Amino acid sequence: MPSKLPGDVDLAFDDDELLHALHALADGDLTPALGFLTATRDQPYRRELALDAFAYAGSPVLPHLLAATEADPDNVQLLLLLGSAQVAVGWQARGARYADHTTDEQWAGLRDSTQQARRTLLRAAELDPDDVAPWAMLMAVALGAPLATREPADIYEEVHKRVPDLVNATLRRLQSTAKKWYGSEEEMFAFARTGIADLPDGHPLLAMIAVAHIEKHLENYRTGGNKLKRLWRALTYLGKQRDEVNAASDRLLAGADDHPHSRWGHQIFATYYLEADKEQDRDRFAQHMRRSGPLPMRWPWSYFGNHEKQFAKARAASGLTN
Repeated sequence: MPSKLPGDVDLAFDDDELLHALHALADGDLTPALGFLTATRDQPYRRELALDAFAYAGSPVLPHLLAATEADPDNVQLLLLLGSAQVAVGWQARGARYADHTTDEQWAGLRDSTQQARRTLLRAAELDPDDVAPWAMLMAVALGAPLATREPADIYEEVHKRVPDLVNATLRRLQSTAKKWYGSEEEMFAFARTGIADLPDGHPLLAMIAVAHIEKHLENYRTGGNKLKRLWRALTYLGKQRDEVNAASDRLLAGADDHPHSRWGHQIFATYYLEADKEQDRDRFAQHMRRSGPLPMRWPWSYFGNHEKQFAKARAASGLTN
């Protein structure tokens, strides 16, 4: 019987081969994960999704990954597995709270592990310069513990020139432009609006518009004016943004769900519509939920509570059974 995967592993995908490799990795068997990465060298979207999942499945077996890499130091796939696990360990040390609630010890844990990950992933990039995967994972490093303010932009430039519409790398770059990280509201919305302008229907990155408005909604809760003023602004903000979000939603719903991250795109829109809570969006919300798959992504559901409970609430609200 396969081992139970760590709770941090996102499973909102339809890929039996990847699921098998994840369970094997969690059991300490690296062979299926290494084979998966080798086979997907020219499938950047599937490869990115896999590495994000391998990161958290691999973090509990980090000593095994270190030993394997020491024995085979120029194996690019091993370096990717190790680097992604080091990234996960860093983010686990940091925790999920806002920066102003993060302790010095948590920041130190993030910095230490991401420094190790940076070295590992840069070595993978050196060995296979055309591969986008190391740069995509380095976006998680540059977001959490950049060497300089420009690093997220510089790393994303390396991603973009190889694969301009890589999903999680682009969402991490969007996060880095937010006011709570290294940017501003203006920069965040400019990046989101420019980024979706030429995307085809059905592309999960159309959800960047929903992400940007969710981030602004959360910022309204946290800053500016007294508590009642902040609460009123937050409660009314999302409903006022419906035209722009609905236009992007229409484009996602118009396409096929044939991208490895399709379910995530629908879940991001569903998060927005659940939080906006407008009666006129019920059908649109239900369409996204029907195409979200049976399992949740942690983010952005976790902005509003436990991601599994939020997803169950959304399924119930959209008429789906749990």
